[in-house]
Amino acid sequence: MNKKPPIFKHFRNIYNQSPWVLVAILWVSILPSIGALLIGNWIYRHWSEINLSPIIEPEIALIYSISGTVLMGLALVPTTFFAVISGYIFGWHAFPYLVLAYTLASAVGYGLGRVLDKDSLDLLLDPYPKAKKLISEKKGQMGSLIFFVRISPVIPFAISNLVFALLRTGMKRVLWFGLLGMLPRTLLAFSSGALAGSIQEALTSKSSIWQYVLIAALLILSVAGIYAFFTKSVSKK
Repeated sequence: MNKKPPIFKHFRNIYNQSPWVLVAILWVSILPSIGALLIGNWIYRHWSEINLSPIIEPEIALIYSISGTVLMGLALVPTTFFAVISGYIFGWHAFPYLVLAYTLASAVGYGLGRVLDKDSLDLLLDPYPKAKKLISEKKGQMGSLIFFVRISPVIPFAISNLVFALLRTGMKRVLWFGLLGMLPRTLLAFSSGALAGSIQEALTSKSSIWQYVLIAALLILSVAGIYAFFTKSVSKK
């Protein structure tokens, strides 16, 4: 029986062969929360001084879309935070631009992950041959995994971008299935911002009963879908 290496030794081996992937894992795990804290605090402290033009003006919509793409694509802020703030500041006119921004951010995050990949998934899964075989068998069904990961209200956008890149799911799948999966959770976050009565209420993201019910429903659907993906046998022709 092959003995699995200790987890820290395993990650040290990965770092020695592909250091930027571990840096990326730490980046997407930590930086979005720090970014949300810093930007949220700045907005709260300077809210009375902020004077923004309506997003219906083309140049404002362009700046907003580019800013959202960069902030979310480079994992500088969480998508939920950006959606809530967008809803409060700009209202429902901003929603189409938000969808555009997170779709482009998906492309940015996935593309950067592929640049850093360097066969890192093989290194990560070397001690786990069964998992490696399962991933290989499921290559043609990655669309459903992307959808159920994206629809989850608890799986961070930036982390999932990196995971999709390591799994080599394909850019088109990430964009299309990711778009469908992100819509419900984004709409939920955006609406909480749009309905907030103050910037403090928007930043604290207090949810009502119906929002908690929807969050629970999305979480259950996501867990069931991901579980089915990894446990359902691959059909053989």
